[in-house]
Order: sequence, then structure tokens, then C-alpha cells
Amino acid sequence: MATPKTGNDIALGTFYMILAALLLALGATSARFAASDLNVFTLVFWSNLWMFALMCAWVSFKPPAGGIGTKRLARHFLRSVFTYSALVTYFYALAQIPFANAVILQSMGPIFVPVLALLIYRRLSDRYVWLGVLISFAGVAMIIQPGNLGISLGDASAILAALGGAAAALVIWSLSTTEPPVRQMFYFSLFALLLSAIPLPWTWSWPSSTQLWQIAFVAAFTLIGQYFYAKAFSAAPADKVNTWSYMTIVFAAGIGFVAWNEPILAVTVGGAVLVVGGAHLATRERRIAHSSP
Repeated sequence: MATPKTGNDIALGTFYMILAALLLALGATSARFAASDLNVFTLVFWSNLWMFALMCAWVSFKPPAGGIGTKRLARHFLRSVFTYSALVTYFYALAQIPFANAVILQSMGPIFVPVLALLIYRRLSDRYVWLGVLISFAGVAMIIQPGNLGISLGDASAILAALGGAAAALVIWSLSTTEPPVRQMFYFSLFALLLSAIPLPWTWSWPSSTQLWQIAFVAAFTLIGQYFYAKAFSAAPADKVNTWSYMTIVFAAGIGFVAWNEPILAVTVGGAVLVVGGAHLATRERRIAHSSP
């Protein structure tokens, strides 16, 4: 399968990805509050219902160029399957393990992106991408300290969320060649809502009014975060800028400290420096290489 042809504005793609990381970290914060007394399938359903309602309003007032009609419905559905699966496993992890750990493990997706790109698109990412990913992975390992952590069901769920997110990233990259971000988000919210309704007969529970508003914030932050995620892939190759999604770790550590008094250790700071440094290397060095005669 051919590599998707999108823009090559690394700086703009990086900006969009960092903004998406902040918004998704805020969405995870809202989900952590809502998930305390609500089963994960109900949380995902109501979140997707809010997202679909918001997207219907969005396309009514400002439809994407060319409208919402598409010839790539199957690809939109595949993206929704991967993202829905990632949301379910991620929200479960948020309810089971410390907030920062859940976000950190889920943020390992960029590690899988160049591997999947090689397997699916036969795209061998340049050495700066691989080196940046390895440095960032070392930073993740410092933060989670796997020798002390052990792998619980919550940890495994967060890693599965990362894998699902990486698979979705490749589909979004492919869609971005023809589909504007608003159209992508419309079909994502539609199919995600339909998928999340499947387990409801066995898992239904009614959220409180407070939880409904918390879920509304989950939906809003997730929706806008996913929008800028797609914008990043329209601006630059996914395997280059996706490493910047590791910034969710930095944002999550700060939020966890403020909201739940989760400590920020020196090793966490050191790991965050490696994460950011690796992401910077994966993008900046490629630009230098292209500017050379």
C-alpha cells in the first residue's frame, strides 16, 4: 500500500500535535472524574453521543469543503473501530491505575506508528524518526519504571489503547489525503456512537447530572483534540509529527499533581526531558537534512 501524500510543513504539524496533546490530556482529566462511579461502556457511549451532537451542530453551521459526502466510508468506519477500541481500553485504565501512568502508557502510540507504517505502507521512516522514538521510549521507561510497576490489567489496557491509537493514526493519515478534518470528525463521531451502543443492553447505567456535564467536557476536549490531530496529519507526515503526542505525558504529570496530588519525581522530570528531546529530534533533524544541498 502506497504511503499517503500529505503536506510537509513540520512546524505547523508539530504545533497542531502539541495542541491536540493538551486538549486530549484535558479530556482524560474529565474522564477520570466521570469514570469514578460510572462503568466504562456507559461513559464511552455518552461521550460519543455528546460528540455526535456537537459535530451535527458544527457541520450545520460550518460544513467542510465539499460537504459531508464521502467515497471512503469503509476507511472512516475502520478509523472509528480503532479509536473506539482505544477509548474503551483507555477509559478503563484511567479508572484502574494512577492518572499519570494511564496517560503515559497510552501515549506510547508513537512507538508503534513507524513500525506499523513499515508493515502496512512499506515506508521505512528515516533514522531521525527511529532515534527520536527510541529516546522518547527511554523517557517513558524512566517515568513508569517498569521494574517496580508490574503489569496489571489497567496497565495492559492502557498499552492496548496505545496500539489502537497508533492504528487509528495511520488510517487518519490516509484519510487526510482527501478528507478535511471536519468530515473525518463527523464520520468518526457517527460510527463511534453506533459502536458504543452495542454493549448498552448489558452495561447500561444512567449518569448523574454532574457526570453528564463531566462527560460533556470529555466529549468537547476529545473532539477538538482529534480535530487538531487530523490537522497535524494533513500538515505533515504522521511518523514525523506523531512523536509530539508524547507531550500528553508532560501535561498529564502537571494535571495529576494539581488535581490528585500525584507526586512529580526527579526521574519523572528526567524522563519527560527525554520524551520531549526525542520528539524534537524526530522532526527538527529531518528539516535540517532537507535543507542541505
